[in-house]
Amino acid sequence: MKKVFQRIYSDLFLPSRLEEYKNLLIEALENGYRIVSIEQFYDVIVNKNIENQNYLVLRHDIDTDASTAKLMFEVEKQLNVNASYYFRLSTINIPLMKEIHQFGSEVSYHYEEVASYAKQYKIKNPNQIYDNLTKIQSLFSKNLEALRNATGIPMEIVASHGDFVNRYLKITNCVILREAEFRDKNNIKLEVYDDSMMKYVTSRHSDCGYPVFWKPNSPKEAIKNHSPVIYILTHPRHWKANIKENIKDDYIRLIEGIKYRN
Repeated sequence: MKKVFQRIYSDLFLPSRLEEYKNLLIEALENGYRIVSIEQFYDVIVNKNIENQNYLVLRHDIDTDASTAKLMFEVEKQLNVNASYYFRLSTINIPLMKEIHQFGSEVSYHYEEVASYAKQYKIKNPNQIYDNLTKIQSLFSKNLEALRNATGIPMEIVASHGDFVNRYLKITNCVILREAEFRDKNNIKLEVYDDSMMKYVTSRHSDCGYPVFWKPNSPKEAIKNHSPVIYILTHPRHWKANIKENIKDDYIRLIEGIKYRN
């Protein structure tokens, strides 16, 4: 019952935490951190310029609520810092994506074709995913190409979305990109969970719902400890209650769950 109350509060009554978000970024800047997108940080790694600078790598997964994502972007513009924004097909906002890209931040695809395919065909056996992986990869390629064409953004780095179906099947969407040849064919230089980047991260943090807000702990602790590379993942819904968007998303999740299990 407690968790139900907490979810209702988060979805319907959570006040804006954007000032808290701004203060977090200011604290990082005041402690000498360079706040960058994943794309910018990966370029630092490739060019072997990672020494003598502390980094805060900032990633936003736009699972829902592009309007709050825009407010977070406005905060970053005020502070002249960059971040990565990964949009699902269900949250595409082309004007916003173009604006973020033109500012110098990263915009790309938050992909989920394994989960989408499994839900469409009610796949319960993980082996059926591998048997149909070529079809799933084709869907990914088609969606990515359409996004690139619609936005004019290269999208060479992509981020896997996590869905209840992925947890059920114990297969992440990352399996789509397991072959180097497929990546090359689709002009993808990095999946955000690749060890080639993540091995440099010294402190990793993700936002979560009320009342905890961070897991495993607040990134402020890492900033105070001067951890060399801090990686922060956020989701707009944890920073401001967008009632309409949250109710819509909760309803879609409920219906998808019922359809998948029946």
